Amino acid sequence: MGGESIKNDGNKTPEESSGQSFTEPTEPMLPTPSERTAWTSIYVAGACAFIQATQFAIFFASMWPYILTLKPDVKQGSFGVVVALYSVSQCICSVGFGWWSNKLGQVRLPLLVGFVIMAFGNLTYLSLQYWSDHHLYVMMVARFVAGGGTGNMSLLRAYAATASTLKDRSRAIAFVSGGIALGTMIGPGLQLLFAPLGADGITILGLTISIYTSPALFCLMLNGLGLLIVQFAFEEKYIIKHEKESKEDFEKGEQKPKKLASPDLIAILLCVFTRFLQIFLNTTTESIGSAYLMMMFSYEKEEAVTINAGIHTIAGTIAATMFICFIFTKIREYVRIRVCTLISLIIPLIWLIATYPYSFYSEYVKIQANGSNADCDLNKYSWCADQPTVPKYVYIIGYVLVFGVAYTIMNITVTTLYSKVVGPRPQGTYQGVYQTAGSFGRMLAPLLMSYTYTVFGPSVPCTSF
Repeated sequence: MGGESIKNDGNKTPEESSGQSFTEPTEPMLPTPSERTAWTSIYVAGACAFIQATQFAIFFASMWPYILTLKPDVKQGSFGVVVALYSVSQCICSVGFGWWSNKLGQVRLPLLVGFVIMAFGNLTYLSLQYWSDHHLYVMMVARFVAGGGTGNMSLLRAYAATASTLKDRSRAIAFVSGGIALGTMIGPGLQLLFAPLGADGITILGLTISIYTSPALFCLMLNGLGLLIVQFAFEEKYIIKHEKESKEDFEKGEQKPKKLASPDLIAILLCVFTRFLQIFLNTTTESIGSAYLMMMFSYEKEEAVTINAGIHTIAGTIAATMFICFIFTKIREYVRIRVCTLISLIIPLIWLIATYPYSFYSEYVKIQANGSNADCDLNKYSWCADQPTVPKYVYIIGYVLVFGVAYTIMNITVTTLYSKVVGPRPQGTYQGVYQTAGSFGRMLAPLLMSYTYTVFGPSVPCTSF
């Protein structure tokens, strides 16, 4: 496991590299057997992964300023619940979608249902502007519903693993992992497209489209695009047989199906725990991102949204470049999983140490005054009185390195290793568990970090991780 490279064993035969191959005819719209990697459908899966990941990330830069506009007295702890509810429903639905997919023997229908659920969540978020009260609760419902729809994201990883030969496995998974990572990185950067609208925005047919509401409208269009490409461009093809098909073959008198050995439990747990750590830190940083910029560096709401989006745009560009190099060059043959994973864990640790608000810093945050949303609100947070500032450019440069470099490496190495540990079997449930670990980290982080941020300030979220 440790020093394994992401490359094929040259001593394996084509049959061993491909898993079980077979060529029986199948019914239309059901998974089709294949002896070759289904690249076209894997490309489509990567596009769907990008669309789904964007549903989560694009709202981060503007959600906190938006809820402040609607409900000025809201505290960071309540906002943490909003962020967490998205992951609660994703956590619940991930394993459910995986089980349903394995039961159906396909991923198409669960993908379509997921996109419809996401659309309902985005419509609810868009309706916030029409509510006279209860804005916090409506936002909670919107994010909870949208999160449930993205629970089928694990099916995309599972499909890439089971629709590719062993030789192509790492590259196939990189397409899907790349889509997820780029959606997560670039999503907040897309907020730059809506910055010119400002807080007041424009009104069309009674609908106000502003810097705060445009992400939901944009995601609705992405949901429609996702439905179209799954329905008309996605053709399921698998290298391996589903368990149900193997049993049917045996009943027809064909050779007895071979039972695969159980995956290495320790290796699976290590991969799952690493995923949890990654998403926990990711969400910890993002859930207080805009609030942190406003408090620590005296940015107004709209400025914080724009700066946050710009940072993610740079990080997303770096991540996209790294994924392109991995997918389209032979560099993937020389990637050492253990070494790269350790590097990707060390970079965030160094960043957290470098941006800790040490007491020996001579400058302190400014106290909010004159109705401004910038600076630190002493009426809400008692720790504002003696809160040291951190070096701005160390924070920003470190943010780019963590989100653009470290997480990109981790998304490639750990996800590929996990699929290989699981082996050539239907991976819907296993990938559901893997995504649930991330969802649990995304659920726990905002609840824990928002509370500690409210009570103790930004130093505890850093040290708790």
